[in-house]
Amino acid sequence: MSDSKLAIDGGQKAVPRLGPYPPKIGREELWALIDLWDFGPGTKDKLKEIIRRDRNVRGPHLFRYYNPKPSRVAAAEEAMRRLIGARHCLAVNSCTSALVAAYRALGIGSGDEVIVPGYTFFATAATVAACNAIPVIVDIDDTLCLDARAVAKAISRRTKAIAVVHMRGAPAQMDALLDVARRKGLPVVEDVAQAGGGSFHGKRLGSLGAIGCFSFDYYKIIVSGEGGFVTTDDEWLYTRAQSWHDTAACWRPNRYARERRKGELFCGENYRMSELEGAVALAQIRRTDQVLAGYRRAKKLIKQAIAPRPGLAFRRITDAAGDTGICLVLFLPNPGLTRKAMIALQAEGVPAGGIYDAQIRDWHIYAYWDHILKKKAVARDGLPWSAMPPRELPKYSRTMCPRALDFLARAIIVNVDCHYSAADCAAIAEGINKVLRVMLP
Repeated sequence: MSDSKLAIDGGQKAVPRLGPYPPKIGREELWALIDLWDFGPGTKDKLKEIIRRDRNVRGPHLFRYYNPKPSRVAAAEEAMRRLIGARHCLAVNSCTSALVAAYRALGIGSGDEVIVPGYTFFATAATVAACNAIPVIVDIDDTLCLDARAVAKAISRRTKAIAVVHMRGAPAQMDALLDVARRKGLPVVEDVAQAGGGSFHGKRLGSLGAIGCFSFDYYKIIVSGEGGFVTTDDEWLYTRAQSWHDTAACWRPNRYARERRKGELFCGENYRMSELEGAVALAQIRRTDQVLAGYRRAKKLIKQAIAPRPGLAFRRITDAAGDTGICLVLFLPNPGLTRKAMIALQAEGVPAGGIYDAQIRDWHIYAYWDHILKKKAVARDGLPWSAMPPRELPKYSRTMCPRALDFLARAIIVNVDCHYSAADCAAIAEGINKVLRVMLP
């Protein structure tokens, strides 16, 4: 080298410049995303040509942290926090992850019990076992959500939390459930996977318990393909959930400081949401109330047009104003009649389906959770079951929640779409009336 003087001492740099280089994410990835949409004839070709000609296309930074641009995930967290009315909100990659982060934030682990309903997607219970704790399966009532009286009877010295699930878009009986929880000094984890945006007595679901868990899976009300959120008013729970979701307890007011108090530092997992999901989630959150208005309008039109019949009953809704309106649940007198009516309704074009059939395995119904009922373990240590004396383990059986099996076997769900027109709603109601006139004379 002609100049041996170090650059730090005023000499010439050995590497004057690097780059610019092509971004990690570019035209090909943009096109892969555009290709997911359906367009009219010729539109895709035009878009592809525009992208090919633009020499300035630079892809996004898809990691929420250390992002040179404002993070869409962070923006989605803030929008969700405002929507739910919580002090803190954490984006994660699924509601399953949200549940694990919530249970871990509460310190739930080996030898603990968590009460879960017998009617919920399996993840609510599976995540308890994944935390090495024991799921205690409890019966439901005519809301199709947890029965507060059954919960009170199921609480033991090992109970550390109550997982309340707002099933099929409607709020659980939160006043009674929160009263039981307060009297027993237990936190409530709200699983809002199927009721995003719903409320109970003016408060959004996910803001009533100690911690709320949301799903943005494609089949939910507000979606990002995959994804979820954790909401809480408790800064300590938020910090612990945030740490669990990012592997190494990094996210604290001072990331590199020593532990402020016991339980702040621990080893976690990776549940982060990507910027792609964050961008979609942000757009969806902004539309939540508009979407809910469509569901509620359509459900109201359908239900109002159904004629009363002997033997016909509807699911009890704890707060009509807070119901998301994504479905209408009818109860018929017995399972056999329910199956016949369901088939007849489908033949009429009514978007109806049953919930429980003893011949069909459905991961929403506890009777098919063999993983739990048969106390299966992933490793030789036998956890979570080995952490407790066998005589203290719950007595699981396929008939342990008789009210759940009864209600679900007699239930018909009429699915609602937020885009139904008044004519659509009238036709669906007429289809229901037509079938019930014959089935319930």
